[in-house]
Amino acid sequence: MAENTDLRELLKEISNKWVALSSDSNRVVGVADSPKGALEQAKNNKEPDPILTKTPEHYGTFIL
Repeated sequence: MAENTDLRELLKEISNKWVALSSDSNRVVGVADSPKGALEQAKNNKEPDPILTKTPEHYGTFIL
C-alpha cells in the first residue's frame, strides 16, 4: 500500500511550477516552468530517480 506524504511545507513557496522531488520526497531537486527543465535540474543535482509533479497555481491541500 502506498504511503501518503504531506508536501505542504516543502512546496509552500512554489506556485504553478513543475517540481522534481528526490526519490524519498524529502527534497526539492528541481523547479522549472517545464517538466524537462525540472528533470534537467534534478539530473544536475545527481538525483537518479526523481518524482515529477506540477504544483497548483493557488496552493492548498495537495495529495501526491
